[in-house]
Amino acid sequence: MALTAHVVATVLQNTPDSYNLDLRRYVAGWTIPGWRFFAPNPGVHNVHLLARTRGTESSDRPGDWRDVTPPTHHSMLNVLFNPRSRGPKALFDAMQQLSVMQSNYSAMEWMVTSLPYRLVTDATRGFLQTEDATQFQFLLMNYYPAAQPGRRMLPVLVSMWMPLHLAPESST
Repeated sequence: MALTAHVVATVLQNTPDSYNLDLRRYVAGWTIPGWRFFAPNPGVHNVHLLARTRGTESSDRPGDWRDVTPPTHHSMLNVLFNPRSRGPKALFDAMQQLSVMQSNYSAMEWMVTSLPYRLVTDATRGFLQTEDATQFQFLLMNYYPAAQPGRRMLPVLVSMWMPLHLAPESST
């Protein structure tokens, strides 16, 4: 009976804030676990990395934006062992950091020298290495699945045009 009461109280305590009951008067000092995953800022959007390329001349028409965000593959094994999660997680964290910088009105000159910007740039360049173009640009796009249609996508940051293929560094 006590275990059932504890489980019920825990469930009631962890409902969304608008439905929370003040259970303190019913439990006489008994501690009820309270979990707030991702608090105080729960994830409400997905960040996508889009890229486009163009040829040698700056007058060349740019290609269409393409989503180059690495796909996330989920399986039951990922709960126990997920060795391929670090690369996508590092890219996601860098994109999130750029979103925070942009929302805090950071100067573009400062952003382009930041480690997150360089990481996203290098990752995008790596995704596009097989392209026949000479320049590329990336776009960070926030996607809000719960928003009204027409308001689900919000562009965050558009990079400057950058060379797609870097010259090899000499060891001299």
